Amino acid sequence: MIPPAVYVIVGFGVIFVMSVVLHEVAHGLVAYRCGDPTAYLMGRLTLNPLKHIDIVYTVLMPAFLLWLGLPVLGGAKPVPVNPYYFRRPVRDDLLVSVAGVAVNLSIALILTAVLHLLLWARLLTWDSPNTIVLGMGIIANLALFVFNLIPIPPLDGSHLLRAVLPSSLREEFTRMGRFGLIIIYALIWLGLGHPIFVVMRVLWALLLGASRFEHVLDSFAKLLTGR
Repeated sequence: MIPPAVYVIVGFGVIFVMSVVLHEVAHGLVAYRCGDPTAYLMGRLTLNPLKHIDIVYTVLMPAFLLWLGLPVLGGAKPVPVNPYYFRRPVRDDLLVSVAGVAVNLSIALILTAVLHLLLWARLLTWDSPNTIVLGMGIIANLALFVFNLIPIPPLDGSHLLRAVLPSSLREEFTRMGRFGLIIIYALIWLGLGHPIFVVMRVLWALLLGASRFEHVLDSFAKLLTGR
């Protein structure tokens, strides 16, 4: 018999890892359809998580921030995209960027539909371990969706903003990418996480009702802490 805490952590971990992998694969797949074979030739159009691990962003940086007791920021190895292959550069860059967040929103919607169905069929209750796994999977994908829409390079939202900027400003905006992670982390330190959390709660309320958001988070925290 697997302890509930282990089951929930492993189940959520699998959903989270695959959600991040699908996000990256979506970027590469759409880029390939738009004429860029870079990700395909580098073997990145795969669901194998090991292919998407970056020693700095996935391992060292989160571990170092966690060790310092600071807010943790990390990510998968970005899928390589070469816009010079695009047939219609502005449109194709926009499509590649939208693909990642669209996948996370789609996963959240699919998990919501599954959870609604299982609750309706009375196969689950709100206190079931499977409900917590699905609920945390929804929350994680909403977090990935909202966070990646922030219009700061290198996040997907920056590409959406760049698409509507005058051509004279696009190059300067792109150069911000060198300092993007520093800017993002500084904003998180200054409280950016709060508005992200608020937007996630609103999206959750639209999908599942406002009262259950904290219930899932509290249930997950209790399993982690053993309380």
